[in-house]
Amino acid sequence: MAYTDNFVADFLPLVEDLAGAESANFSKALFTKTFLASDITKKHTVVTGVRNGSLVPIITDQPNYEAFPFVDASSCDTTECGINATYSGVKWKLGLISCRVPICLRTFNENFLIFFNSYKMLNPAKVDRVYLKTALLQYITNLVANSLEAAKWRVEYFAEDGHASPLLKGFDGWFAQAEAVPSLVVDIPKNAAANYAAQQMTGQEIYDLFVAMEAKYLEQEWANTLPVELRVTKKMATTLAAYLNTLKDTACCDGVERLNPDNIATKSFYYDKMAFHGIPIVPMPEWDAIINNVGVLNGGGGAAAARVNPNRALLTSKTNLLIGTEERDMLSMLEIFYEKKDKKVYIDAEAYLGAAIPQREYILGI
Repeated sequence: MAYTDNFVADFLPLVEDLAGAESANFSKALFTKTFLASDITKKHTVVTGVRNGSLVPIITDQPNYEAFPFVDASSCDTTECGINATYSGVKWKLGLISCRVPICLRTFNENFLIFFNSYKMLNPAKVDRVYLKTALLQYITNLVANSLEAAKWRVEYFAEDGHASPLLKGFDGWFAQAEAVPSLVVDIPKNAAANYAAQQMTGQEIYDLFVAMEAKYLEQEWANTLPVELRVTKKMATTLAAYLNTLKDTACCDGVERLNPDNIATKSFYYDKMAFHGIPIVPMPEWDAIINNVGVLNGGGGAAAARVNPNRALLTSKTNLLIGTEERDMLSMLEIFYEKKDKKVYIDAEAYLGAAIPQREYILGI
């Protein structure tokens, strides 16, 4: 799909006089504070050297609690003990996400070119040394790069190998893998509500969810053996913080701590500075953006449309959320080139990656 905008239809009609035309310049444009997906590698563990179909080897070093029995101290006889190592593995499935954005340098509206302080791009000899360095091409390239980063978040968390949409069908993402083990899942009833408004959780319900997730977490042998986080949607984190700030008596929710010393002084809860019984609560705004902006997840959009599981929480460690790829630079492949035959600039962007939760060391709320 080519680059598209509403410049001629919606922006130019706003220019009514010379003063308006003077201010209609890219360098003076105010950008809407659109949420941009962060670098996914910062919050997850990247594993390189991964081939499609290769295994994540897992060695369980559980000690033998029935070893070393009492023996006769007056005898030289020895007692043999069995010490076992358990090996297992998770098979990687990698997928390629890819887009090509064609740009015809000759089709831009003249007023649009003035806005970007650019000129009609007619001379093929100037493509590499002039045209590709213009603010216009740099702006479009950044849009492509940001969209690729958003796509990586989408597939790593929300992909389902059996899904009908090519936006999700490729491999099982972290949510699908975690949901496949019912004993580690805490159900969120409101996700099944008929519309988006009815799906909204209250602050008390979110707190109760954390209590249920912690209870299941503490049942596991791996509890308190490694640093974990409670990753939640930004909507859930802000709702909980707002709820706690309205309470005069916080006895119901004493398990939630303020992590910022300034918050303690003001006795305020901030959505991104909280912990639950010492477990950091980490808001994941990328989840919210994907749930609300991907058609197969947002019910077609609109305030009333029910989302696909808009309330999500995942208690695990960063080291248990693996991004697999052959080489690290294959996570962000971006190329810009000019094709003389059709006189177009192409931006190719791709990523070759997979997702794995190698250990059953997580609790999913969904």
